[in-house]
Amino acid sequence: MAVKRVADVRWAAINAVASGDTQVLAGEAGYKYRVISVTLVCSAAISVGWKSGTTVKVPGMAFAQNGGMDVNRPTPGTYFFETNEGEDITINLSGSATVTGSLNYVEIPVDE
Repeated sequence: MAVKRVADVRWAAINAVASGDTQVLAGEAGYKYRVISVTLVCSAAISVGWKSGTTVKVPGMAFAQNGGMDVNRPTPGTYFFETNEGEDITINLSGSATVTGSLNYVEIPVDE
């Protein structure tokens, strides 16, 4: 039986403080990114969304002050969201607050 290589899981920090878009991970031509887990905490009541570049992938979710989320998709083939080819992973805040945490992702060559 042939063994299929599983993509390496990578990590990126989340540190957003301003209203609007903040780049979490710079995209690279020829790759897309599957976010498999996200952990974050918000210092104030705010809505947090996720984008692939400028394309909304996860609409804004409302959090209370000191609220947060912990999403894990450990089952192979499942993920929170996927970027378009070559696009950044971007967090979007509805207002000014400190949003910190981390995410895990896998880099997928577009020819797979």
